[in-house]
Amino acid sequence: MAQYAGVAKSTISRVMSNDPSLNIRQDTRDRIRQAVEHLRYVPNSSARNLRTARSWSTAFVVPELDNPIFIQTMQGAQAALIERHYSMLIAHIDVNRPDRELYRRMVSGNRVEGLLVNTIQDAELLADLRRLNTQYILVNRHTDQDEHYVILDNEGGVGMAMDYLVALGHRRIGYISGPTQQYASERRYAGYLAALEAHNIAYDPGIFGVCQYDRDGAEAEAHRMLAQPDRPTAIVASNLVIASGITTAANALGLGVPEKLSIVALNDGPSAVMMTPQITAVRFPLFELGWTAATELISLIEGKVAEPIRRVLPAEKIVIRQSTAPAPQTRRRKAG
Repeated sequence: MAQYAGVAKSTISRVMSNDPSLNIRQDTRDRIRQAVEHLRYVPNSSARNLRTARSWSTAFVVPELDNPIFIQTMQGAQAALIERHYSMLIAHIDVNRPDRELYRRMVSGNRVEGLLVNTIQDAELLADLRRLNTQYILVNRHTDQDEHYVILDNEGGVGMAMDYLVALGHRRIGYISGPTQQYASERRYAGYLAALEAHNIAYDPGIFGVCQYDRDGAEAEAHRMLAQPDRPTAIVASNLVIASGITTAANALGLGVPEKLSIVALNDGPSAVMMTPQITAVRFPLFELGWTAATELISLIEGKVAEPIRRVLPAEKIVIRQSTAPAPQTRRRKAG
């Protein structure tokens, strides 16, 4: 390939590894890329690993494999890693039956050079991770320890939903959360409380509910809220599964959505448009979350970062669909 491109072998190697210190003309880079495509060159990872005494391998550790939120984040991470010629293993931690040797086995057995960690629920596993001599970044998780992280602005996402509902005239706004001991749920609940305070709305525990991010649990909590004489005119759902449960409860009680109840979900996704009515939702940059975390991890592995990594990605926007409308009393005033 060096002969085809008319350059030295070392130049091709440095271009293929995206060496930032390489100073060559753009037309030379283009010629090398054309040679790669023409000759269908694929780097020999085994040879590279032997030469550099590195594995060029990372791992993404998640608590769920079928959650679309994690899937989008992993896709973003993999895209960034492939661009830099790293590979990515995917490891599942069952929070109910955690594998106590997972991190140690991945680092020593699989020779993983860095970890993207999307779960911190198990304190013993987290302590084991800290004892290992390997780089890692917490993904949408954060602790009080001096650790690297890339997170979503969960509080701001809830605030965006609340601001939109208040602008529609809603003041009686409920919220159904996932398990509050989980990091994202905790931060979103904090965002809900902050938004109530910002809009001078009193907190009412009767219209706050918790479920296991499941449809049946969400339906039960929504039914409890909506059966009250002073029921909420709007509910914020911590995800689309919870929004589905809320819709089911409202229909069972004869409360039309959005005529009698508005619903806004967090974490917009394809299923939002598959529901009836289609769900208004806050969109987070999930692909970018994975991409950014993986890019920062590479910088750690390659020794290019000295300061702690503290990245917070804001919610992108609220996607307005069919599940929201002005509060019922606001509509009556306009009609009059």
